[in-house]
Amino acid sequence: MHFHAPIMHYYDHPTNVYVGREEYVDAEEVKEVEIPEPLKTDEAKDVLGNFIYNRLLTEELQPIDLSGTEQALLAKYICDKLEIKDVWQVFGTLWNMKSETLRTYFNRALEQKKSLDFQEKLKDIML
Repeated sequence: MHFHAPIMHYYDHPTNVYVGREEYVDAEEVKEVEIPEPLKTDEAKDVLGNFIYNRLLTEELQPIDLSGTEQALLAKYICDKLEIKDVWQVFGTLWNMKSETLRTYFNRALEQKKSLDFQEKLKDIML
């Protein structure tokens, strides 16, 4: 599946993949991820591509250096944008975590002041 965002890869060895300048991933460790159906639409590709381009998600749609509360806020934001109702099921499956855990992180995020800054970042990315 291809997402609509400019991503640069380069290789210095058959098993070393570099994304951008500094992120190193051993290509043999990258696992195929099953993308849930609601995230396979063209609109979803556009939305997810923005978060890949802004380095919140990998090309495999896995979070990059996000706390549990930030992951939950990102999942909710994406699902709100795409009008996906089963937020926690979709992203729990995608990110290999229990949907209840993701929902708990979201409830915690609503109580944290720092979550407001992250929510603003998400909105800025989508402008």
